[in-house]
Amino acid sequence: MKHFLISITMLLLLTACSKDSDENPEPVVAQRTVIVFISGDNTLSSYTGGDLQELVNGSYNTLSSSNRLVVFVDRISNIEKPFIARITGNYDHPVDTLYKYSEDPYVSDPSVFTEVLGRITKLCPAKEYGLILWGHATGWCIEKDTRPAAAPRRAYGIDNGNRAYNGNKGLWLNIPDMRTCFEQLGIKWKFIFADCCNMMGAEVAYELRNHADYLIGSPSEIPGFGAPYHKIVKYLFSQSDNFYEGIIDEYANTYSNYLPLSVIRLSEMERLASATKAVLPAVAEHLKQGDDVATKGIIYYYSPNGRNDNINKTMYDMNDMIRTALLEQPEAYETWHQALLQAVPKRVTAPMWETMNTNTVNFNDFTVTDAKQGCVSMFFPLDKYNSSSCLYPYNTDIQKMQWYQAVGWSTVGY
Repeated sequence: MKHFLISITMLLLLTACSKDSDENPEPVVAQRTVIVFISGDNTLSSYTGGDLQELVNGSYNTLSSSNRLVVFVDRISNIEKPFIARITGNYDHPVDTLYKYSEDPYVSDPSVFTEVLGRITKLCPAKEYGLILWGHATGWCIEKDTRPAAAPRRAYGIDNGNRAYNGNKGLWLNIPDMRTCFEQLGIKWKFIFADCCNMMGAEVAYELRNHADYLIGSPSEIPGFGAPYHKIVKYLFSQSDNFYEGIIDEYANTYSNYLPLSVIRLSEMERLASATKAVLPAVAEHLKQGDDVATKGIIYYYSPNGRNDNINKTMYDMNDMIRTALLEQPEAYETWHQALLQAVPKRVTAPMWETMNTNTVNFNDFTVTDAKQGCVSMFFPLDKYNSSSCLYPYNTDIQKMQWYQAVGWSTVGY
């Protein structure tokens, strides 16, 4: 995907027409409001301008009077504070700034995250809402309250908070906190499109199961350029039952199918949890063979300490691990697999994908096939995570996720 630098005219529009009161500029309730939450006060800040321009380009001849496309933008700047703007689809006036914050809050703070989304829904009310999470992420992983000076990526939306480039050393929003925010808002999103790394995990989907119809994104790391917004805006407002197919197909085509992507129907997560609980004893027996044996050749999506760091490999492909554990129980696997297929109506497999400069995934460790790759990750509490060499207490942290209880990890010795 090729990005264009945002023009001077665009910048002027983004800082003009500001409305600092809570007066609702859109008294008519829209059919759908889609919110793009851009958490860019971090190393992704340079990508915000290109994506804003893409959103504008995609809005032309797409948005109708019954739809609203709204962005919240927080990025590195010495002069610009976070702001909320509506992308109008109007060539003469493509962007209308609805609200400018007078301070620079940590948008990864749960209270701020909730306030921003609540403010937007008041400014642009609708019958239904879609949400795009733009920024850094590492799926379900939980950052401690006492954060180290330079933490690896954890959870969602790091905010450096200092308006200057300083790596990624700020605050994160953990997924259980995000769930609490959604509970407070009282909104069930039509979809949550996670345009960030590692969000298509069973733990994330189960945590958010009551707060959206669909979760869309990738189980792996994604390129910094992210989604091709100029191509997918029209699908964000589609009333088709399978609107998500256009989002996934355009995203996949942009990277020539070198990015695993999937859609999870969140209403099916309870069934998938029950099916997983039924086969978990067999999975536990598989894991007892030892970490090296149990994980050999299994597709994984993340290792925060580099490609040769076997201890910190996490987020194994859910289908690949369970399929391997049930090789001698094909009927049990087929029953479980049907539950997975019901929960994942769309997926795109990929032989490899974008990784960090440290090459966090070694593609010589596994082979990708359609039969192996389900494009949804799952954490398995392996013994290696108890090692002092492991960066984070994954086996303890996973117990904070609702998925851990739902599938019964504690009942099989974990």
